[in-house]
Parts: sequence; structure tokens; C-alpha cells
Amino acid sequence: MSNPFQKKPLTINEIKWAINQTKSMTQASLLLHCSYNTFKKYAKIYDLWEPNQSGRGIRKPKNKFKRGQSDPKLFWRTDEEIERFKEDFFSKND
Repeated sequence: MSNPFQKKPLTINEIKWAINQTKSMTQASLLLHCSYNTFKKYAKIYDLWEPNQSGRGIRKPKNKFKRGQSDPKLFWRTDEEIERFKEDFFSKND
């Protein structure tokens, strides 16, 4: 009854396999379906903890638009929509 969650601890072979399959410790923990902190604890116990601090080999999401730019399609309206808006706006304010 020392383990209230009834899950077996991670083995050294599972951790080695996950580290070899992925490029970061975070991805390895996701591959084993355990939390990062749990993975880190067992990897340190087995002396396998080698984080990829530089992030080399891992793709990072890139923004499509530079800071200060916006998508022009968000502000494009047809002449009919503009006229309809003007009519509705000015008729409510009369």
C-alpha cells in the first residue's frame, strides 16, 4: 500500500528506449505517458538525465506574421457590406 496510484515505477529500459526515440526529455516523458517530473525523477535515479538545453533538432513554431502586421483579409469588406453597415449604424443613431 505504499503506492496509492497502483502504477509500476518506470524501469531503466523504458527510460532508455524513450530517450533514444525522442530528441528531448519532455518528448520522452510524453512517449511514456507520464508526467515530466516523474520521468525526471526516475531518469536521475538511473543516471540517464541529459536534457537538451539548446533545443537542437527540435522544430519551434514560427509566426506567419511579423510583429505589428495583421492579416489583411480580416479587414477586407465588400462595398455592399460597408454600405449596409453605414445604413444600420446611422439609422440607429437618429
